[in-house]
Amino acid sequence: MNKNRQYTTDDNTLFRQYLTDTREIIQDTIFHSRIKKTKKNNLLKRIFIEQKDHIHYFTYKKSKKYFFQKDPVSYVRNKNSYDILKNLKKDRYYPDIFLDLHGFTQYQAQQELGQLIRVCKKEKIFCAHIMHGYGKCILKQQIPFWLSQHPDIIAFHQASKIFGSNAAIIVIIEI
Repeated sequence: MNKNRQYTTDDNTLFRQYLTDTREIIQDTIFHSRIKKTKKNNLLKRIFIEQKDHIHYFTYKKSKKYFFQKDPVSYVRNKNSYDILKNLKKDRYYPDIFLDLHGFTQYQAQQELGQLIRVCKKEKIFCAHIMHGYGKCILKQQIPFWLSQHPDIIAFHQASKIFGSNAAIIVIIEI
């Protein structure tokens, strides 16, 4: 069979004879309004903007000194909240939400931290658990630095042995 064969007039007439008893298809499908889609898009945009609002606190600045070299890592925003840190060290707070950052890049970890803080503020969750793992200790060094920059973080401390010891951090978030 030749691929470059041209249709002849006999082929055209034969084709038209086959189509004489057919009728045109009537469009009977339902068209949905675009209102629902725009509401969903607006919701996604709002969530993205709220997440970005929390991410802009985190910086990539590399300092020669790491502020959180001591083990166990702990931080309290102001001295009035020192009781919260003491209770956190004594495992009196149990986290309501868990975030696992194993295998994430720094940018992805920042995105997830921003989303975690947004969800905690929205759902009124004050205690969160962040697992960064061991690995090359990049996230282990960066996450305390990022969390200390955020104004909604009251305190954080290295997790107890039950929750992952020095591969995790428990955070208290202002509601």
